[in-house]
Amino acid sequence: YKGDRFRTSLDLGYQKKTFHGSPTSVNISAVDFVPEPPKNDRNFSQKWAYSDIENEFGMWRSEYDITDSWTAYTGLGAQHAHEEGIYSAPKLLDKSGNATVSRLDTNRISDSDSGRAGIRGNFTTGFVSHKVNVGYSAMTKNEKIAWKMSAAADNPTTNIYHNTGVDMPDSSNFSGSGGKYSDPLTSGRTRTQGWLLSDTLGVLDDKLLFTAGARHQKVVIRGYNKITGAENDADGFDGSRWMPTYGVVYKPWEEISLYANHTEALQPGETAPNTATNYGQSTGIVHSKQNEVGVKADFGRVGGSLALFEIKMPSAILDDSGHYGLDAEQRNRGVELNVFGEPMLGMRLNASATWLQAELTKTKNGVNQGNDAIGIPSFYAVLGAEYDIKPIEGLTATARVNHSGTQYADLANTKKLDSYTTLDLGMRYRFAVNHNENQMTVRAGIDNVTNENYWSSVDDSGTYITQGEPRTFKVSVGYEF
Repeated sequence: YKGDRFRTSLDLGYQKKTFHGSPTSVNISAVDFVPEPPKNDRNFSQKWAYSDIENEFGMWRSEYDITDSWTAYTGLGAQHAHEEGIYSAPKLLDKSGNATVSRLDTNRISDSDSGRAGIRGNFTTGFVSHKVNVGYSAMTKNEKIAWKMSAAADNPTTNIYHNTGVDMPDSSNFSGSGGKYSDPLTSGRTRTQGWLLSDTLGVLDDKLLFTAGARHQKVVIRGYNKITGAENDADGFDGSRWMPTYGVVYKPWEEISLYANHTEALQPGETAPNTATNYGQSTGIVHSKQNEVGVKADFGRVGGSLALFEIKMPSAILDDSGHYGLDAEQRNRGVELNVFGEPMLGMRLNASATWLQAELTKTKNGVNQGNDAIGIPSFYAVLGAEYDIKPIEGLTATARVNHSGTQYADLANTKKLDSYTTLDLGMRYRFAVNHNENQMTVRAGIDNVTNENYWSSVDDSGTYITQGEPRTFKVSVGYEF
């Protein structure tokens, strides 16, 4: 709804995904190398493995213009997610592809609620313009999880290159620590809240802008015993702090902007993976800092941006004892380049490239200090193109080239995933329906046209590597009410 002074919107969504026998990942913790990826027509997963994921979500937003210069805003959101499945990730034993097959049953439920409210406005003091924002936000998240898994002695043997299928092992070996599977108890609660105050001051007809602000954030994390529901003191974390936000933008010409800024954030850390002795527990609270300088240009039919950035934050690692915790500091330094343009009518190009050095600057006892962080490519680039096909109004051909550089799969930097390049092609047709009152869009495409074999990523602990999608055909239909 859009009125003269009041605007409001409501978005509701439901999503359900079911996977049967889909390849997930390969456990490489028992070997000192990264294997060659299996051929794309091979499936190293098991037929009995499955996953059901269901999401329900909604968001309401509203704005009210108190005056021509001041606007009050508010928003509420909620999400319910349920994941249940039997997972099978082969644990690699040698370069021939021999592996053991484990079974992990997981039942996870997550409920979250969020809200925000504030007021923003603009005014002038002498020759200085002001754009002020005062806001409050809060979020609560409640998680329930239970799991059970097979014993190592019961795990059958397979081969990731020649999988013939194995019988499903028993999953009763969890010694009671996995919780009540049929009705999981609360395993963790997270609550965040924050206040924001900022003022953007403009001079020289807003060619020069200064932003100064402060944000107070509070994070509360609680962990609970999956069997009894009692609170675990060791899994509780509390943190709060005031954090500055500041920046400057200078526009020497209408088409060019030079900028620099500093931001900080306080947020919950990652959850320990199922390979850790503290599986399912929070790693704590993460305080990150980011600095960025850059230039943006927009000449209408062509433009782009160039940015240099640095991010410092605690990093979670899996130590030799199997504990997953915030035992390192990570510094990401990089350069990001974006270019867009319309070289001819009906043709649009968009390219981006990122060079990134993710270094472990502080580690426990100095072990692996100075090495690259796990799972972050040193280089990533995307080139996209669109071409409107005439005389069919609304018909567009699309193409996209993706390139990822190498990435390490362990803290010692002895295991590395190779670089890869993929090509995606597609078509899009957008047309009017219902007497031109609504729009419908039909999309069809082929991802990884050349059917490249590659490992696409590795998890943060360096335990699991995931194979990239094979040649995949996709079709979708969208309708705008």
